Amino acid sequence: MSKSVYSIVLNDAVVEAVDEMAYRLGTNRSNMINRILAEKVAYITPEQHIRNILDTVEDIINGKDVFRIMAGSGDSSLMIKSSFKYKYNPSVKYSVVLNKNGNKAQGELRVVFRTQNSILLTELDRFIDIWNALEAKYLDFETDYEKSAGKYVRILNLPDEKYDENQIGELISAYITGFDKIMKMYFAGESIENIENEYINFYSRCSFKI
Repeated sequence: MSKSVYSIVLNDAVVEAVDEMAYRLGTNRSNMINRILAEKVAYITPEQHIRNILDTVEDIINGKDVFRIMAGSGDSSLMIKSSFKYKYNPSVKYSVVLNKNGNKAQGELRVVFRTQNSILLTELDRFIDIWNALEAKYLDFETDYEKSAGKYVRILNLPDEKYDENQIGELISAYITGFDKIMKMYFAGESIENIENEYINFYSRCSFKI
């Protein structure tokens, strides 16, 4: 959707209130005014479409004890920290980043492991290889991902034409939850067979795939 520059005259107190609201929501004045006007005329902008999906993810994740929403999330991203009990005291950060593609949303899940321990980084790399092998085995489409030391990025396929914002948010939440649970099974010493069975159960509970 194209954008243009317009000159409007606003009361200083109104601008101040808009700026305060924009700051609280992690956006800027222009985006905030655009959002307010769009809501007033009942028009869902691509930006609001993205925010609605992320709001659903946040609502679901907030209800799970192992996750915590992190400060710094903005209009198009949501950062989540997962508790991780392991001898090297690592932490795991999930970032859901959605972008506009015309009037649709496209996105990626970024998983960052906060550790400098070489042994743990090696184990993390092995787990990512197992996860990717399971996706290649059970998904009926090829996934797009990148991995490096302590980082995994998975492109998310968002079926806007078939599912609404809440359903897409639910799917993203389910993917994060499933990945987190299976990763922790790996580090708890579960067998590859049990990990694969949990992956099968995880995907059988999803009504659609990303």
